[in-house]
Amino acid sequence: MRRTPSPNIISLYSSLAVAIFSTAIFLSISFIFFSRINIMDYVVFPLTIFSVTFFLFRFVLVRFIYSKIKIIYKTIGKPLKFQTEMRDGSNNVMKTVERDVAEWAINKNKQIRELRKMEQYRKEFVGNVSHELKTPIFNAQGYIETVLESDLTDHNFIKQYLEKANSNIERLETIVNDLLEISKFETGRIQLEKEPFDLVKLFKKVIFQYQHIAQQDDVAITIHSEENTIFVFADQKRIMQVLENLISNSIKYGREGGKIDINFYDLDEQFLVEIADNGPGIREEDITRIFERFYRADKSRSKKVGGTGLGLSIVKNIIEAHEQTINVRSEIDKGTTFSFTLQKYIPE
Repeated sequence: MRRTPSPNIISLYSSLAVAIFSTAIFLSISFIFFSRINIMDYVVFPLTIFSVTFFLFRFVLVRFIYSKIKIIYKTIGKPLKFQTEMRDGSNNVMKTVERDVAEWAINKNKQIRELRKMEQYRKEFVGNVSHELKTPIFNAQGYIETVLESDLTDHNFIKQYLEKANSNIERLETIVNDLLEISKFETGRIQLEKEPFDLVKLFKKVIFQYQHIAQQDDVAITIHSEENTIFVFADQKRIMQVLENLISNSIKYGREGGKIDINFYDLDEQFLVEIADNGPGIREEDITRIFERFYRADKSRSKKVGGTGLGLSIVKNIIEAHEQTINVRSEIDKGTTFSFTLQKYIPE
């Protein structure tokens, strides 16, 4: 591969050429006019010409190249990495510039792809939120219009339709509150109130809360723990939200006569919690988007089980606010497992 000459090499060859050419002219003039010149002059003159032209050429080249490349670096918004190499006379100046520009181009292409992806998500989110808000608004509006156009003396009829309208308004309020909560998490405006508490006890409380729903679908919920108590250091109220969402989802999206297993694993400074069901599972293409707002892996099933479509997004934000991680793995017809970590409480 041909190497790009550095400013030093260009200046060296140019100075040698000028020095040789100047010396030749100097000798020609001295012979023509039969001038007597000291032999040392024949040495000092070319050396002087070479030295002066070398530094002059190098200065001009460095200034010229630097000014041109500086514009490139200002355009791509990167620090001037090549400046030191140019002053040191490195032969890799252009390679450095080429590498930096290539890195910039790769990063820009990556950003463009991410922006396009986010733009697609944004469009889907706007469409989803419009649909989710429109449904309860239109329903409530329809019930109220029916009441206004009806016989106002029928109090039972009026009460029935106003209750339906109120139910849709409450759903609308729930969606808006969930969106506001997610926004607070994403902007860092949520202050966690961390405290030590027994995670097993909290699980039992949530399971008792959803026991009647599980019994309707004949779903068995089992806690597998060698310890009677597992203490973690977190925001108990927020973690309860996480457990409520994950357990209710496992019941709603599981199978009738199915089971939900809850396991705990000690990771020294953390506990890993797994909530596994043996439901129909989630497709691979849906797993990467399962925590997005309003994203529903099974849209037909979601209409039956209800919900705002914001539960898993809230769960992810709560876990990440604790500086912990949450993951999901699933196999079609075998089930889904949500796993997340929590900081272990270690008494001082």
